Amino acid sequence: MWSDMISALIDLDFKAFNEIVAGTDMLTILKNPYTIAIMVIASIIFIIRGMEKALATLLSVPALVVLFQKTVQGTDALDFDAEKLLIFVGGFVVIAAVNVYIFFVRAK
Repeated sequence: MWSDMISALIDLDFKAFNEIVAGTDMLTILKNPYTIAIMVIASIIFIIRGMEKALATLLSVPALVVLFQKTVQGTDALDFDAEKLLIFVGGFVVIAAVNVYIFFVRAK
């Protein structure tokens, strides 16, 4: 998968790159031990160096991916489930509130 992505980027074939990304399950990538190790190491470095904004960004992106994939998991495009939509909106508001606090309220 990674070699296909890199070769598509080198060839500037963004259509192939988009198809590769659309066909991957981001939850399996996020559950990969190497991905977890890299995120933990980066988080520790960000905490030690006092880079709260980078840490918030690093943790917000996977949180949004997991929130989105858990919301649309097992649903049809025309299916409307108000409970899942409420969970998605609530989770998004929480993640956005944390980011607004880190980036604007606590700005040094």
